[in-house]
Amino acid sequence: MKEAKTISTSVFGFDIDGVLTHDDDGEYSIWIREASDYFGVPLPKKRAYYIEDAFGKSKGEVQEFFKARITTIFDQVPIREHAAETLQTLRDHNHTIHLITARDERFRSVTESWLKRNNVPYHTLFMSPSSKQSYSKGALCKELRVGFFVDDKVENVEDTARNGVYTLLFHASHNLDYKTSLPLVKDWLEVQGHIASFLGNAPF
Repeated sequence: MKEAKTISTSVFGFDIDGVLTHDDDGEYSIWIREASDYFGVPLPKKRAYYIEDAFGKSKGEVQEFFKARITTIFDQVPIREHAAETLQTLRDHNHTIHLITARDERFRSVTESWLKRNNVPYHTLFMSPSSKQSYSKGALCKELRVGFFVDDKVENVEDTARNGVYTLLFHASHNLDYKTSLPLVKDWLEVQGHIASFLGNAPF
């Protein structure tokens, strides 16, 4: 009988957009701001994760926006303060770091360049196979034995938490009204505090 995999306190997983990248100020994401500029319309009054919902645009219109702006945004978005230093400390203490993103393989090159330029250490970068094919982050975390995971998308944190992973929801404009028992963090200093607690308050 095949033995079931268990989570490991030495394996960490992190989302990229909204977690490593400083792309949301708590009011609007960089994507909503860029779409507002691209379509020439005011910023929406309602909070939304998807551009279609925020501006009432069709999928085709949004695809054209992404085609025009996405590579530049991925290349120029700033990194969150203390993110790279936190991951470097984890690596220095021999922990495994997996970056688990919904970005698809078309953007691997620009993503790897951004990570290198911002001195982000990691062991493996997992991306969606294509723009039309997503994957369960919870299932992947289970397969990788990830014990600690951070994401800003509600569906993803619910997915990983169901798989027994210590999961943090990173504060963003699109999840402000989400009611959850999962820890909500607003910066990487708070993430550090949770890592220390996860590791039994030992230096990580």
